[in-house]
Amino acid sequence: MKKKSKNKLPRKISVTSCIGLLIICGLGCSKSAKIKENVIHPENTIMVYSAAGLTNVINEIADSFETNYKIHIKTNLASSGTLARQIEQGERPDVYISASKRWIDYIDSLGYIIPGSKSAISRTELVLIAPIESSIELVDIDSSTNIISLLESGRLSIGDPSHVPAGKYAKESLEYYGWFKKLENKLLPAKGVRSALMVVEMEEAPLGIVYRTDALKSEKVKILGTFPGKSHTPIQFIAGLCKDNQEAKDFYAYLNSEASKAIWLKHGFIK
Repeated sequence: MKKKSKNKLPRKISVTSCIGLLIICGLGCSKSAKIKENVIHPENTIMVYSAAGLTNVINEIADSFETNYKIHIKTNLASSGTLARQIEQGERPDVYISASKRWIDYIDSLGYIIPGSKSAISRTELVLIAPIESSIELVDIDSSTNIISLLESGRLSIGDPSHVPAGKYAKESLEYYGWFKKLENKLLPAKGVRSALMVVEMEEAPLGIVYRTDALKSEKVKILGTFPGKSHTPIQFIAGLCKDNQEAKDFYAYLNSEASKAIWLKHGFIK
């Protein structure tokens, strides 16, 4: 009686494995080839310095632009004043987007903006916020509003007015109604508008003043009221070209294109 070969099954598995490996390899090579076709070379990369209040919208516009132009976008997101100081100290983005006309005008005065390239690309509003579970009701913000009584023993979270545009606008509104001096010792200045929002989200402050577009992104705060436009300088985001190259010009134009308009509106900005 013949003994069954002990090698047949292993050989069968081996052949099957080889076929599988060949298929996997084929798929892998095909995928690799596809990646190489769409690779974005380092020379097709531009740097965008943008106000932190635009984080979500700029990231989405950058993704859309990369898909259409095969140009990679690197972003540096911080307060407009911080970005301006970085540019002043020698850093050179391709595009600078500021939440403050003051800061982009300052950079322009130093000769770092291509002449004629500054333009307003969107607007937003200033709102008073509270933690989502706060018992404070909606308020109409006018001269009769008593923010001090709403704060009780707490503090008011705002961006630092000395270098954060959202904080500067907040200070303007508080001064317009004659509240700033009364609230000065109750302010909790933050390094950026996102930080001011986070303080309220964490319930470390009962109230805060931020951009409407930032408040709308959070599920942890509620909007109590909107500061009238007459109480502060119009809140405009302004873009400027810092380098004269085609890739930067294409992205600069894309910010105001029809393709980007829907993205701006989706995030609550005014075009």
